[in-house]
Amino acid sequence: MQTHVTTIPKPKYPKRLIGFVIFSLLAIGICMKLGLWQLARAQEKQALLDIDKTVITTLSQVTARNLHHSVSLQGYFDNQQPLLLDNQINNKRIGYHLYLPFHSDEQTILVNLGWLAASPSRQVLPAIPAFIGNYHLTGTLSAAQGSPWLLGDNIYTGENNILVIQRTTISQLQTTLNMPLTPLLLQLKSNSPVGFSKTWQITVMPPAKHTAYAVQWFALALALSLCSGYWIKKYQVTNKLNT
Repeated sequence: MQTHVTTIPKPKYPKRLIGFVIFSLLAIGICMKLGLWQLARAQEKQALLDIDKTVITTLSQVTARNLHHSVSLQGYFDNQQPLLLDNQINNKRIGYHLYLPFHSDEQTILVNLGWLAASPSRQVLPAIPAFIGNYHLTGTLSAAQGSPWLLGDNIYTGENNILVIQRTTISQLQTTLNMPLTPLLLQLKSNSPVGFSKTWQITVMPPAKHTAYAVQWFALALALSLCSGYWIKKYQVTNKLNT
């Protein structure tokens, strides 16, 4: 007596369907990732706004974790060896950012005093006035500035004992200046009467806008999921009718 075994044919998934599923999953994944990134950016911007509510008043409080904190300091500048951060653009003109050590509470921080125009000859450095007396500075703590890719040496000494640098690497500069420095820089407020043209901005987009972008990305991911599911279901029905 022979036994007949009925085998159920395995469903065939054409390359077109497999390719569509892979593409849909990738697109949905990208949208979700972008949405999560926008939410993270919103949290970062909100943290910046919350930071502005607390003001550091002594350099002894400054650590690497205090990035973007607001500060208010009393002290005096060290004019012995100015630093010019090279290749800084302002209104399509090449120039420098001037940095000076600032002594406060027996500690020292490098202060960005703003933008100075470069001379037509790169061998001639701009004239730097001396900042004499005591100052009250307000601004924001910043990380290292300048190009992450160095072309040659980071530091060279120009005329009048001026140091021209490509990046404000704190560990290297405190060795060159022979003085301990805080791990962060001070960027003066844009309306500060001290220094020159302030060409920097701390925050551009508010947290609510990042959140709105995140909602849009999540909505797009949902729309792609619904459309993909509808197309796959329709494809399966059509395929059954043709077999």
